[in-house]
Amino acid sequence: MGSTLVPENLVKGRIAIVGDAAHLPTPLTASGFNASLQDASTLAECVAKGIQGTGATEALLEYESLRLKNARQIVQSGQSFSQSFGR
Repeated sequence: MGSTLVPENLVKGRIAIVGDAAHLPTPLTASGFNASLQDASTLAECVAKGIQGTGATEALLEYESLRLKNARQIVQSGQSFSQSFGR
């Protein structure tokens, strides 16, 4: 995922992406490490309920519902910030 791509999802089947894989921020915003920790913490909370049977898919979709908006905002904010230097 490049720095110009706003994520459409964070989960596909039994796979979830977190951190820079989910939302590659511009280094100028200094938001990547904190957002990555929040992703990991949220994912851990979601899967702590169990991942047997359909539980894994449900847990990952819950993670996505909690973090996707933030991931999209991080990328969009970085894009705006970077573009402001080009004007």
